[in-house]
Amino acid sequence: MALLKLQNISKFFGKLAALTDINLEIGDGELVGLVGPNGSGKTTLFNVISGFYRPSSGDVFYEDRRITGLRPDTISSMGLVRSFQSNILYHDATVIENVIRASYLRATTNSWQIFFSTRAYRSEEKEILWNAEGLLEYWGLTSVRNTRADALPHGLQRRLGIAMAFSAAPKLLLLDEPVAGMNEREIAFVMGRVKELVNDGLAILLVEHHVKTVVDFCQRLVVLDYGQKIADGRPENVTSNKHVIDAYLGNSEGSK
Repeated sequence: MALLKLQNISKFFGKLAALTDINLEIGDGELVGLVGPNGSGKTTLFNVISGFYRPSSGDVFYEDRRITGLRPDTISSMGLVRSFQSNILYHDATVIENVIRASYLRATTNSWQIFFSTRAYRSEEKEILWNAEGLLEYWGLTSVRNTRADALPHGLQRRLGIAMAFSAAPKLLLLDEPVAGMNEREIAFVMGRVKELVNDGLAILLVEHHVKTVVDFCQRLVVLDYGQKIADGRPENVTSNKHVIDAYLGNSEGSK
């Protein structure tokens, strides 16, 4: 059974076709790169999968359950979580406060338990803090634990955004340009951590313009062009595909 299955997904904005008949399956422990030129439909596809857009036609299935039309927060609570291109952070809060706030997506205690500070609420608070501290250590953020998010350099802000996405305990994570603007050392650190998590069974669909990153780390590449899927396979096969070279790689000059 596929963890994620897209069945004939199309998305129109007026008469403009942003996606046309996209079929895609992702299984447990797969790291799949989603690439294509700007405007090819990558972000639109992420928005459809995560519930921010409803498809014009077709269906999204997650763990064999139809999730088409469900709210983004409902989908996230099921373990299908996405990050964003921009650094969506609580800029006036510290690093640890950002991760704690993101962790409340998985909270189960209700308002009256919080108001009366019940044992269940206090226990969950301790677990959230423990998990947040663990995420900071894993993503190399412990040393800036008490630093405001807006005071972090770009690379650490990106890492914080990733840590916040992981705080929701995803089974499938949609990562949108996680290493954008990072140097080679930062890219190696982040992608090394991502690879470890995939080896532990996490599934990741990754949008990234840095060709070397997706070729080096992804098990499969899916290529979109003008809203259509033009290739899906192993990186070495996809990158030698003439249609892919003409649509994307031939115009990238090796850097996008």
